[in-house]
Amino acid sequence: MRIFVPSWQKPGTWLENLEFISLESWVQGVELLFFSWDDRSKRDFFSEAERIASYSGRFDFSLHLPEGLPAGTEDLVRATHDFVELYVFHPGSGSAWNRNLDSCLDAAGESRFALEYTGAESSADFASCEASRPGISLCADTGRLMRDGIDPATWIEARAGRLAEIHLHSAAREGGSLVDAGPLRDHKHLSGMEAWLPWLVGEARLRGWILNLETFAIEESKASYAAL
Repeated sequence: MRIFVPSWQKPGTWLENLEFISLESWVQGVELLFFSWDDRSKRDFFSEAERIASYSGRFDFSLHLPEGLPAGTEDLVRATHDFVELYVFHPGSGSAWNRNLDSCLDAAGESRFALEYTGAESSADFASCEASRPGISLCADTGRLMRDGIDPATWIEARAGRLAEIHLHSAAREGGSLVDAGPLRDHKHLSGMEAWLPWLVGEARLRGWILNLETFAIEESKASYAAL
C-alpha cells in the first residue's frame, strides 16, 4: 500500500506542486494530472518535463491521461514512461478512441494502464472495455461509487485481482446534510466514519494497491490521511 496525492494541491504548475508536496513526508507518490493535451499543455509540460522527472527519486508516479484520449496522447506516454509506473484513463468508445488507446498501449505496454470507473453515465463503456481488454488493470473511484449508491468494498472486492489504484475520497451533500437534499458531491476528504474504509485499507496493505487521496487541496488531503 502506498499513499499518493494528485499533482494539484495548490494553484500552480506540476513542478510547483511537486516542490510543495515534497515537504510532506507521508506522501509516497503523486498522480500527475493531465486534463488536456493541446498545444498549451504540451508547451507547459515540456518546459518542466526534465525537472518533473528528477522527482522520481522522491516520488512514485502515476499519470491521469486526458479525457477522451485525444490524438497524440501516446506522445505524452512516450515522454513519461521512464518514470511513470501507471497510466489511468477514463472509459470511452468509438473507432478513434480505441485507435488512440491502442497507440498509448503500444507506447508503454498494456500492463501499465488502468481503466477508471467514472460513474453510472459511462458504465456501459467501462463494462465494454473491462471485458474486451482483460490485460488492463482497473482503478476504483470511491466517491463516484458512493454517488451511484454502490458500496465501494463490494465493487472493489469483486475486481480485486485486477485493481491497481484507488482514487480514495468520500462523497457528501452540501453542508453535510443527511436528508435527501440533492445529489452527493464527491472529492470530499475522508471522515474515518466510512463503513467500508477499514476493510479497504486492510486489503490494500495485503495487495499493495496505490491509495490516491484524490482531493485537490493539501489540507483536504491531510484530513483524509488522518482518517486513514
